[in-house]
Amino acid sequence: MDEDSYRQAYERINTAPCVFEKGILSLKCKCAYQHMFRLADRHGVGCTDTLKQQKCKAFLSHLRKQTRFIFKINIEGPLPHNKEIKVQNGGMLGVQQLLLSDAGLQEVEDIAGLMDQSIELYGSIEQIPYNLIMPSVTNYQTRAKRKRPK
Repeated sequence: MDEDSYRQAYERINTAPCVFEKGILSLKCKCAYQHMFRLADRHGVGCTDTLKQQKCKAFLSHLRKQTRFIFKINIEGPLPHNKEIKVQNGGMLGVQQLLLSDAGLQEVEDIAGLMDQSIELYGSIEQIPYNLIMPSVTNYQTRAKRKRPK
């Protein structure tokens, strides 16, 4: 399957893509509303609740804006893969630490639940103290590159 055919099939199958797909596929985050599927030997993640999806999308948009300054990236469009992993995983771990006051957790059990708790505590997605989440984003360690055998 060529890449264009894959993209078209992906969009037909996954009409509500999870914005935290990279975080979920990296096995650091989970969500009560995730729907995992396989297409052409690849994994994908969809969202089963469009309202929750919109909350996550708004949160991730605000988080990305904050991190572009920290990462010193001045580009429009998606972040590079490694930076996006740091944003999604580090960001959700930061929210979890902010809400649960537990720095020891290394996985997020329910993204949507954390979004709901954040909105309940801070009033809106815009009012979440992103400055307190940024250390978790910048300190998040992605998996080291594998060395190819010679």
